[in-house]
Amino acid sequence: MHASSDMVVVVGLNAPAANVAQHKWQPNTPDGHGTPFLFQHGRASGSAGGTIKRMFKGPAGSGEDGQYPQALAFAVSGIRSQAIVSITCDKEIITGGHVDNSIRLISSDGAKTLETAFAHCAPVTCVGLSPNSDYLVTGSQDTIVILWRIHRALASQSSVVSESSTGSGTLPSTSSSSSSHLCCVSSELRIVVSCSLSSDVLLHSIRKGRLIRRLNGVVAHTVCLSSEGVVMTWNESKHILSTFTLNGVLIAKTELSFSSSISCMEISVDGRSALIGINSQENGGSYKNKETHDGDGINAPSPSICFLDLHTLQVFHVLRLREGQDITALALNKDNTNLLVSTMDKQLIIFTDPALSLKVVDQMLKLGWEGDGLKHLIK
Repeated sequence: MHASSDMVVVVGLNAPAANVAQHKWQPNTPDGHGTPFLFQHGRASGSAGGTIKRMFKGPAGSGEDGQYPQALAFAVSGIRSQAIVSITCDKEIITGGHVDNSIRLISSDGAKTLETAFAHCAPVTCVGLSPNSDYLVTGSQDTIVILWRIHRALASQSSVVSESSTGSGTLPSTSSSSSSHLCCVSSELRIVVSCSLSSDVLLHSIRKGRLIRRLNGVVAHTVCLSSEGVVMTWNESKHILSTFTLNGVLIAKTELSFSSSISCMEISVDGRSALIGINSQENGGSYKNKETHDGDGINAPSPSICFLDLHTLQVFHVLRLREGQDITALALNKDNTNLLVSTMDKQLIIFTDPALSLKVVDQMLKLGWEGDGLKHLIK
């Protein structure tokens, strides 16, 4: 999901063969019926050229492009995973997981393919966008991580800009699991963070694509990077959530009950807080229904959303959902005033800051708003 100031874009779970929906909304604007936002349901669609440009071109005649390790065999079918979808600031969708090893730029309005780009030798298992959508990083079963520059000014064209170029780094792995890689990128920090089940967490520089740090012994199934340079990792096997500095120094570590699992993670734009979606895990052993946090780890109900201090990993707030509402995705808007949650029972739940909503209502009343002037926008 992606929440902008005027629209919510949602991509279905079966990506890349997924439905796409656009919902119009206006956060922190009362609808006159007690809801502190305007929301208009949009339609779902089934599944711009020159936008994606490969970086780190190898010297002419160097043969540099052919020196990357390749797995011996790949699955015939495409990959379906949340990790292969990212939504840009322009509300366009980038997908991997295709059987032709491509990445594709898709419009959220009509789900039309705007551009197709090729570089990997195997299906793409994860894609990650920088916060301002100027860089894209892709990871693949071919064990390579590739960094791309996105030229947003060319988004209306329909041709692909292609060039012979090298990957930004290689992962010493031949894993073929569709969920074994994840990557993220920050243009401000000039860092790419990647992980795989058979490799440590790796940090590469955007400037030259060189490996600058290896978090030795840190195996992660999910990784996030904050605006302040904090790397957050989730180890599904050990059920451990950790944070590190860019120098690889451990900041904090906490454990989650083996009866629960983290389905998704988000870091607030200011880099101070983390949100994790917790679902129950089958065959996870006994489950204690507690909402408190102690020094031994996170004990939260399931399903729920836990708000954590990013530097201590202490839980300071819990939002509990109903049984059957396992969390599939989280999205925060830029000012941290609205949290959007999608659930397995196909619900889209919006949590808002009540204090801010009251301030908005008070301000609108002072301006002469009578409470129902925006009713025509609600379907």
